[in-house]
Amino acid sequence: MRLHFHLFFAENIAIVKKNLYLCAQNNSINVIMRFLRSVIMRRGILFLLLAFVALAAQAGNEQNASGRSIIGVWMLESEIAPDGRETHSIYTQYTRCKIYDADSTYYTVQLHAVGNEMLIIAHEMGRFRLNDSLYMERDRVMPFEWVDDTTFITTFEGYRERMVRSTTMTEERMEEIRELVRQHPDDAESPVKHYVFSTTERKLKATNQLFLYIIIGMVVLAVGVAIYVWRLKKHKRAVERKLAEIEEERTLRPKIVADAMKQVEAEFFESEYYLSLRRQIEDGNNIKPAEWEELEQRLKVVYPHFSSSLYGLYRSASPLGSSKNLSPTEYQLCMLLKIRTAPAEIATVLNKDKSTISSMRRRLYKKVFDKDGSGKDWDEFILSL
Repeated sequence: MRLHFHLFFAENIAIVKKNLYLCAQNNSINVIMRFLRSVIMRRGILFLLLAFVALAAQAGNEQNASGRSIIGVWMLESEIAPDGRETHSIYTQYTRCKIYDADSTYYTVQLHAVGNEMLIIAHEMGRFRLNDSLYMERDRVMPFEWVDDTTFITTFEGYRERMVRSTTMTEERMEEIRELVRQHPDDAESPVKHYVFSTTERKLKATNQLFLYIIIGMVVLAVGVAIYVWRLKKHKRAVERKLAEIEEERTLRPKIVADAMKQVEAEFFESEYYLSLRRQIEDGNNIKPAEWEELEQRLKVVYPHFSSSLYGLYRSASPLGSSKNLSPTEYQLCMLLKIRTAPAEIATVLNKDKSTISSMRRRLYKKVFDKDGSGKDWDEFILSL
């Protein structure tokens, strides 16, 4: 019998809570009448009385008789000591902030201005109750008085605290305060206080850091560009010096040396080796790897500085930091030009289109001299090495 009564009591309490919530939220006569009918049908006259008591308690916890609600955000405006001395705190270096939620939970933090930033310092959280003249939280019971809809006064141990409603705090800031106090609900009794920068200050700080990073990035970029331009000019001067050395070596060599080199060159072009190579090229036959190596060795005899000058100049003209060298095909092209082979014949020997051979010659000239030129300009340069 006792078990049955408890189950019946629990079931009806759940119904009471549900219908009280609907009544409080909708304030509807129809909802109230449906609630009364359901209670009477369940023989719950006792629970009807309990419902009105609970409804009155719920309404009293959030509102007073005049309908004023404490739910929201409140700031400590001033504190009046027992001797009558009044201390204003709001909008100065320090104030206290309280958030009252509809579930009868309050959150308290201290707001401290530090330079241009605002610290939110955890204080305490707990449950509160309020009627027309008394305010209760934790183990404290305080006289309570409404000044108007936006101001109330509580008195504790002779100190009168005047709280004013804040309408400017965002939901983001409110949730930030709730989360901080939930993590450290007993900071009021602890010598160690936990704090965070407020949302506004953190965003401002993040924006300032972003601008700082952008400025640093721009400075680094400017320095990098300046260094690159300086190295590019230095690199260009190195290429120009290399070309000048090649030209100087060619024009200032002693006559006897120049005559000897011409004699060796003439003998090469009259040799059986060269004539056989020419027939092979004219017939359109490919040159085998061993034959390329032999051609390179014979050119080193006739033109001792051809290979080293060509490779050295190409490396000097390569992009900064690049160790890229002539490709095998590019070097073969240059060797064929050196032995006075026509571009059309070179295309046949290298199995390339004639347009590809022309493009390779222009590209090599652009690479070395850093300016546009024709394929013929490159041919003349190769012959001069």
